[in-house]
Amino acid sequence: MAEAIASFRRLTPKMLHSQKLAQADDVVKTTKASVAMALKKAAPALGINGTTYHILDILIGLTRAEDWSVERRPLVAISNEKLAQYVARSTRTVVRSIRKLVEAGILAYHDSPTGRRFIHRGSDGEIERGFGLDFSPARQRVEELFKIGADFAAALAVVKEARRAITSCLRRLADMSALAQQEGLDFSELDQQSKVIANANMDPLQKAEALQMLCEVGLNLLAPDEQCEVSSATEMSGAGDMHGSSYNNTNPQDSEKSNQGPLKATECRRHPKAFEDNSLAHAKCEPIPAAHERSLNNLSISQLASALPETQSALGVSLQSWADLNNICEDLRLLIGLSPSGWQTAVTILGKPFAGAILAVTAEKVMRNSAGISRPAGYFRACVERAHTGELYLHRSIFGLVQSSSKQLN
Repeated sequence: MAEAIASFRRLTPKMLHSQKLAQADDVVKTTKASVAMALKKAAPALGINGTTYHILDILIGLTRAEDWSVERRPLVAISNEKLAQYVARSTRTVVRSIRKLVEAGILAYHDSPTGRRFIHRGSDGEIERGFGLDFSPARQRVEELFKIGADFAAALAVVKEARRAITSCLRRLADMSALAQQEGLDFSELDQQSKVIANANMDPLQKAEALQMLCEVGLNLLAPDEQCEVSSATEMSGAGDMHGSSYNNTNPQDSEKSNQGPLKATECRRHPKAFEDNSLAHAKCEPIPAAHERSLNNLSISQLASALPETQSALGVSLQSWADLNNICEDLRLLIGLSPSGWQTAVTILGKPFAGAILAVTAEKVMRNSAGISRPAGYFRACVERAHTGELYLHRSIFGLVQSSSKQLN
């Protein structure tokens, strides 16, 4: 009489592929630690998470490191019931998870005639007879798994960067809208388009690209060519500029200290002509105008920081607050070769936050294109004079710097 043989499970092409990998003759030389790291990196890309990942972690932890050598087979023998206890799930859930790992090309079934899993070892610890779950497919694919993990991480980073760009663009558009309203420009159409794009069900990369294009349109609307540039005819006098001193020179001569001492605000009020000696002919020692305060109210430190990548990198700082900007003003002053009296004059006229913002923008432009501004200190003083008369549009310069940074990154 013929004996009926019952199968353990219904096979699929993916299961057969895993069995083929497990039976390969050219065994890949690797280690347990290397395969475990590869699996950890590739698991999200392979859809292995939750209980399945928990079971994978337990199974690979139960294998012995010496069993991953070329002469041996990385087997693990544990029952589904015991695994179910470990992960606090049902046996059927464990069965489905193991099946998923097999079809993912990580495990292969190495069944005994009865389906029971067990391992018998010799006196030297080598497996003499064993049946259970075989990690040979993962060992054979270790390089492929590393590549899968790296590609997944790279794709994730691209999407993450796109989402950051979306948030950045939306903030810039909101800032542009506020500036346009302040200057009486019609920004309603761009506002509407930005809301439509923000709420659209689009790929993050496409959404970021659409918003960046919208930012360019808004920048053009707000006259991005408006810069605080001064011609040679209107450039301020170089009196008091620092010449021939290195940025790293923190020990100036005593004579320079005496000639370039800071000008006190009280002295300015008593001697208005003192400003003329510092080439700010139109500046007066008056309280900070309300217009300057409004300019700072419309400017956040995050906007300013996004416009100063080169300066922050050069000084090794990250601007998170106005206090951070205040702390680097002295470095910025040295960076553009501005005399202490020239800086003190600007602070007296505009206040330190507003003067510091202009100083930082000047330094950034010098860092990006040193040939474009022949005399940075004179450029800074011209900007201060324009700010004092209400003719400086610092927001536009900042938007232009941010936009040019975005183009360089793209």
